[in-house]
Amino acid sequence: MDADLLTMMRKLAPDLTDEMARRALILERISVMQPVGRRQLAQHLHLPEREIRNTAALLRDLGYVELNASGMTVTGKAESVLEPARAFSKAMSGLTELENRLSAALPVDRVIVAPGDADEEPTVLSDAGRLCAVRLRSMLQNGNTVAITGGRSVAAVVRSYQGSTPLNVMVVPARGGLGRSVEWEANTLAEEMAGKLGGHYRLIHLPDRLDASAMQQMLKLPEISEVMELLQRADIILHGIGKANETTRFQQLDRATKKRLTEQEVSGECFGAFFDPQGRVLLEATGIGVDLARLKPTCSMIAVAAGSSKAKAILAVMRHGRHALLVTDEGAARRMAEILEEERNLV
Repeated sequence: MDADLLTMMRKLAPDLTDEMARRALILERISVMQPVGRRQLAQHLHLPEREIRNTAALLRDLGYVELNASGMTVTGKAESVLEPARAFSKAMSGLTELENRLSAALPVDRVIVAPGDADEEPTVLSDAGRLCAVRLRSMLQNGNTVAITGGRSVAAVVRSYQGSTPLNVMVVPARGGLGRSVEWEANTLAEEMAGKLGGHYRLIHLPDRLDASAMQQMLKLPEISEVMELLQRADIILHGIGKANETTRFQQLDRATKKRLTEQEVSGECFGAFFDPQGRVLLEATGIGVDLARLKPTCSMIAVAAGSSKAKAILAVMRHGRHALLVTDEGAARRMAEILEEERNLV
């Protein structure tokens, strides 16, 4: 939304602008959480339930919301105003400005911020996943190869993806198995994503941790070498970001390596590699997975991660290499902005 127009609206009619922002926010939240009860929405938005009730009644009278025993839902008529409502709500809450600040400070073409903090409200991760899925859908083309990692954040993208037109795409896992819950494994998500896209998939039926000699032998297998070739030709890579000292791979390291990484201020993990706050690699990835150094120049990297506690990890990974898109949440985005400001003050 145009910043000058928003400033003018605030000056000329602050009361009306606030009311419009409240209606836009409530309509947008209903669309994401539907069906949702008034009390649940009031708790989510930290607003009085009476305020939710009054605004929902107004939106119903305008034909944008339906109220029934299962909760509030948006109508077909609401689809025409939802996107402008989202844009207005984000602009009023300062999220649009925050997105622009982060994309200017980091090597990221576009930053999208979901309202809330996933560390405090688990549904925020689903919202970030939905926003990422919408953007991913606009980037996909027939003939693309898509590589995805595992993890909760990527699972949120896959499970919220909606597309009506089948695409002739190939989906492959970006890493081998990590020993985490199978529902978040890269293989599981790659197969699920391919099904939603109407495309094809290949899997890596190998653990992530292999010694060098075993890995060389495995790479000779046709079914493994095929996936590795597809990985290096990927058009889009969708990945999550881990807090380094909480990842599965960190826990599997020997005590001396853990101590060294901690002393070097390890901040983030991605694709099995560990990064310091400046984005330098402290420990290379091992095992079967994508080789970031060999990706084709046109490959679009998409990162999704949420929660204020992941701010340092996100900054570390973003600083390592250029991304086409970062989708995060308000908690992480505001903490990243604070860290960047603190760094500038130290210079």
